[in-house]
Amino acid sequence: MEPSTPSKLSLRHALMSVAAYQRACRGGHSKQQDMQLGYQHEQEASSILQSAVECQASEEQTATEISTTLAAALGLISIDIFGPRPTDCTVSLNLARRIVDKHADRSWDTNSLFGNLYQIFRCYETVANTTILTIEPSSSRCPILLPSPDEDEVLPSSSEIPDRFEGQDEFEVGMADAGFILDSSFGISKRTMSLLRQTTRYGLLCSDEMNPSYRDVANGLRALYLSLYAIEDDPLGFIAPVSPGRITPCPGTNICSSTHLNNAGGELLPRLISNELIENHQCAFHYAVIVYFRRVIPKHYLSKLDGDFTDDSHRNSLHSSRHGSVLRGQDCQHLIGKIWDRLENIDCLTPREIQLHRGNVLWPAFIAAVESVQVELRHRALIWFSKASKRGVGNVPRAKEVVMEVWRRVDRQAGDECESLDLGPVDWRVVMKEAGQSIMLT
Repeated sequence: MEPSTPSKLSLRHALMSVAAYQRACRGGHSKQQDMQLGYQHEQEASSILQSAVECQASEEQTATEISTTLAAALGLISIDIFGPRPTDCTVSLNLARRIVDKHADRSWDTNSLFGNLYQIFRCYETVANTTILTIEPSSSRCPILLPSPDEDEVLPSSSEIPDRFEGQDEFEVGMADAGFILDSSFGISKRTMSLLRQTTRYGLLCSDEMNPSYRDVANGLRALYLSLYAIEDDPLGFIAPVSPGRITPCPGTNICSSTHLNNAGGELLPRLISNELIENHQCAFHYAVIVYFRRVIPKHYLSKLDGDFTDDSHRNSLHSSRHGSVLRGQDCQHLIGKIWDRLENIDCLTPREIQLHRGNVLWPAFIAAVESVQVELRHRALIWFSKASKRGVGNVPRAKEVVMEVWRRVDRQAGDECESLDLGPVDWRVVMKEAGQSIMLT
């Protein structure tokens, strides 16, 4: 038997912690014992990972050991999602970030395992960054590199906004579409993920603390604005079907099925249904990014952007289309309705015995819920939360608490005018910060 390495031990403790917490969530007479056991294994895994990060002999670790260490850190992040007790998700995220940064000088082009784990981590980190309200240099959160001047270019409609994060390595820059797994496993297309990161950075750059002139950021904001709304022009540019490598034929039939979603018995869904689920998931996520964009970019910038595209000269020069113009003309409450349509489609097509275990279904639902001002949309949110909680989506109770608090504040401030609003007057990020909440919305 091979001796246990620190990386293997950390992963073992992380997995045992997850298992114990999951048993505790099911209740029963051993709940307290399971909670204690889960906490003990969580602390052991965290301690080993801290030592691994602080160790200077990184060159002695093999690629497999580094991947195992990162997998253990992702296991701790999953506790923040599915664990029965409230946690600060930034602790585990920062630990995973330190592991990635420590080995940033390595080439990972040929290591698919680390590549897949790295993508999952980046997805967690990106979603966590959407809750940041202002730039805090002394914050324990991982730093975010704001757009550099050369990013403020008007981009062709077929290209993505460049993505530059501090600590980014060549792996992410050269990530091939064939190696991208978040589309089928997390319901996010590569293009939408890039646009969400860009939206978060521009939201911080345009915040009251920074407050640049519109002229300084106009080109970049226009390009981002058009890229977000381009989903109506070219849906296939945002929606990636299940790759052939993830399709397997059902025994005894000619029906192809996807391995990304199956029930407890291991039966696979037909490829057509799987692709339909992925399309709805990716569209819901992308529409949520547009709503998030309207929340984090200050109103005086948005009014100038909206004004730019009422001018025919701007519209023609920036390759606007009839379809994009229609979508831009719809208010956020209409977009929120489209998000609920897509999420409800997923419910309609998913057999009852299958858990909604694909990642990041909570983020678009949270954005749609917290920004709903119409009572009908709020009712749809509560119905979705109830179903999602029963089907294994993590952190629903904590997300619901924030949503309800935002609704109460919006109604107190807006009164009878609430139903006619595009977005409510309350920023959910402020509510989350005031409550000391740090929720992993995935």
